[in-house]
Order: sequence, then structure tokens, then C-alpha cells
Amino acid sequence: MTVMEHGRPIVSVEGLVQIYSVEGHDVAALSGVNLTVQEGEIVALVGPSGAGKSTLLSVLAGLTTPSAGRVRLAGHELSATGAGRLDQARATDFAVLLQDVSKNLLPYLTVRQNVELGWPDRLRDRIDVDAALDIVGLEPELRPQPVQSISAAARQLTAIAATIVTKPSVLLADEPTSSLAGPAVRAVTDAVLRVNAELGTTVIAVTHDLDVATALDARVITIRDGRIRMDARGGNTHVMVRDDGIPLPDDILGQFPNGTAVSIRPGEDADTFIVRRTNGGDRA
Repeated sequence: MTVMEHGRPIVSVEGLVQIYSVEGHDVAALSGVNLTVQEGEIVALVGPSGAGKSTLLSVLAGLTTPSAGRVRLAGHELSATGAGRLDQARATDFAVLLQDVSKNLLPYLTVRQNVELGWPDRLRDRIDVDAALDIVGLEPELRPQPVQSISAAARQLTAIAATIVTKPSVLLADEPTSSLAGPAVRAVTDAVLRVNAELGTTVIAVTHDLDVATALDARVITIRDGRIRMDARGGNTHVMVRDDGIPLPDDILGQFPNGTAVSIRPGEDADTFIVRRTNGGDRA
């Protein structure tokens, strides 16, 4: 498998806010999110239920109109793109894999028919069904079978093949392994890695499972309370300075029992801080 080299930004989010009205009260699902993703990256959006990660993915997919902010994805300024052009962009430039696999597939059609389904004549020259199924690793003997007769893992692989058959620049995947376990999870993460390596597709995936993010060798964006809390890549964890303070990484917090008093002071260079227990014991 080749190693992707990251290029220019392909996703840019600036000041993104998403507000919902719940029982007469405004609730901020996203609060001033800023994010840049480079071509060829694999990014995992992680966080607890209700943190805002699926809302962010929905906005990126053009399925939810944000309350404020700008989103640019695969050359499209989403706020300035009409519904018809967004549908066309989702068919060519970026693809969306929904969490519920039944929303991606028709169970009474075969694997092959699901991957072929619905593509207009203008896209026929971009479609190679077997190539897409080869990339995701679905066995040839399964391809003529109805989707309802194959395993959950094979259904998910079929859904991935259907989303990448036009070779999109970006794949947006919502919890691609949520209904799977064991070897089935690995089959899906391996398929996503091949999509990234062989097609050069940038991948942004929502997951609640850090093991999935690790298997994808992903840049991990941690979202809590509608804000980006941490950004981990290349073995380094970056925290976001916010108006309500600086969140410490979990690996540092884990070194201090609850209730421990600590102080934070600058380190030897301008980019380093030292967290110190007030009764001694530094942690970098």
C-alpha cells in the first residue's frame, strides 16, 4: 500500500456555528469550529454522543445548512451552492456514507446492481464497478448476490464501493463500523485505507471508537460540547485555546488524581509549557 502525501487544503471550515431549537430553547451543536484538512488526509472525528461530530459531518456533506460560518469542500463553497449543484457535487466530487447501511443500499438488488444504481449517463465513463469492489475487497462470488443475503460486513463494503465508484475527492463517512465487531471492523478499516491509498481520496470519518481511528492511522480531532478540543497527528496532540480556557490532553490529566492542585508555567522555549503538581512533580 502506498503512503499518501498530503497536498493543498481540500476542506476549510471557518467560524462554523450550528444552532437548533429544542423545546423553545436554542442549543448550540457547533460553536465556532475552525478546521482545515489537506488533500489525502484521513481524519477521524471522535467524541461522546451529542458532542457535535455527526452534525459537523452533516454540514460538510451539505445536508445541513449552518447557522453561521463558511465551509469550502472539494472546490465548492457550500453556502453559495444551490441544492441542484450540491446533488451533482455529491455524485462526483465528494461522497457521503450514511451511518445506517440500509439508507445506502437497496436490499433486494444485487451487490453489483447497488453499485451501478442511479448513475446518469454522463457519469458512465467514470464507473468501473469491479474496480470499486476490488478496492474494498469484496469477493467476486458475492457480487451477483442480493444485498439482503450477505453479511453485515459485506453490506458495508458494498456501500463503500457504491460511494467511491466515481472516484470522489472526499469521502465523508458517519460511523462506518458502528454495527460491526472483530474482523468485520478490520475489513472496513482496511477498505477505507485502500480507498485513500489507491484513489487518493481524502477521508473524514466520524467514530466513537479510538481503536478505529488508530486502525485508520488517522489524524484525530476530538470534539466536545460543539467545539474542537484536541487535534492529534503524527504522535503530537494539539489543544485549542478557547475563551473558557485551555483543555489539557487526557494523557496528562490521567497522571494526576482528581482534586490534585497543579500550576502551569512556560517551559524553556516559547512553545512549551510545564504542568506541575503544587507539591512537586513536573509533567511535560
